[in-house]
Amino acid sequence: MSNNIQLNTAWLSFLSNPHHDGTTQQIDDFAEALDTDNARLKEKVAALHQCRLREDEVWLRAMRDPAATELTEVDKRQDSYISAFRYINLGHAGLPDGEPTKQEAQQCEQVMKDFQFRTTDTYGAESDKILQMGQNLQPHQSHLEQIGAWPFYLKAAEAARQVRQLLGERAKTKGEFVKGEMKAARRQTDLAIADLYRVLMAMQELMPTDALNALITQLKGVELYAKQYYIPGASGATTNEAEPGTTTPDNPTNPSTGGTTPDPTPTPDPTPDPSGDDEGGPSGTGE
Repeated sequence: MSNNIQLNTAWLSFLSNPHHDGTTQQIDDFAEALDTDNARLKEKVAALHQCRLREDEVWLRAMRDPAATELTEVDKRQDSYISAFRYINLGHAGLPDGEPTKQEAQQCEQVMKDFQFRTTDTYGAESDKILQMGQNLQPHQSHLEQIGAWPFYLKAAEAARQVRQLLGERAKTKGEFVKGEMKAARRQTDLAIADLYRVLMAMQELMPTDALNALITQLKGVELYAKQYYIPGASGATTNEAEPGTTTPDNPTNPSTGGTTPDPTPTPDPTPDPSGDDEGGPSGTGE
C-alpha cells in the first residue's frame, strides 16, 4: 500500500518570504485535514499549526508599515506648507520691474531651482532639500517675513524633520524586524515540518493507510510545485515565477509532474525583504 514517496524540507529555505508563507500554509492545511487517531502525529500537526500561526502573524506585520499612514499625512502637510511658501514668493518674483520685493523674491526662487526642488520627490529627498534650503534662504528672512512667506517655510521645515524621523522608524522596522523575527519564524516552521515529515515517513513504512498515502502525495505535490514555480534555477523551474505575495493554487498536486524532481542547487537569500525599499508615497518615486 506504500507509495514510496520521500518527503524532505531542504527546499523550503530557498523560498522567498511570501512564497514560504503561502506554501507552508498549504502544508499545514493538508496535514490538519488528515483524520487520524495517532497521538504522536496529532502532536506534530498541532505543533506545525502553532508555528504557522506565528509565521503568518510575523509576515502580516512585516507587510504592514507602522509609519506609513502618519508618514503620508506629514508629507502632505509638508507639501502644502512649502507650496504656499513658494507661491507667495513667486507672486512677488513676477511683479513688474521696479517693485521693491521683486529682485529678492527672484533670488529666493533661484534657491528652489538650484536645489531642483519638487514636491514629487521621494520622502527623503524632499525633506532633505527643504531643510538644506534653509541655510540659503536665511539671508532673505526679512524679505520672506515681509511678504508673509517665512512662517510657511518654518512649518514646512518642521514637517520635514518629522518625515526624517518617521523614515528612520520605518527603516528599523524593515531592517531589524524583518531580518530577525521573520527569519526566526521561518526557521521554526521549517523545523516543525521536518518533525512532521519524519513521523509521516515512519508511519508510511510501518502502518501505511490510503489516507496517509494520499496526504504524502499531496505534500509531495506542494514541493514539486514550489520547486517548479518559486525557486529560480531549480530543476524544472519556469521563467514565469508567480508575483510576490501570491500563494500556490488550492490543489497543486499534479500526477503529470512526477516525483523525481531533484532538490534545488541555487543559494538565494532565504529571507529577502518583503516590504520593498522604496520611500516614495502616493506622489513619490521611491528612494
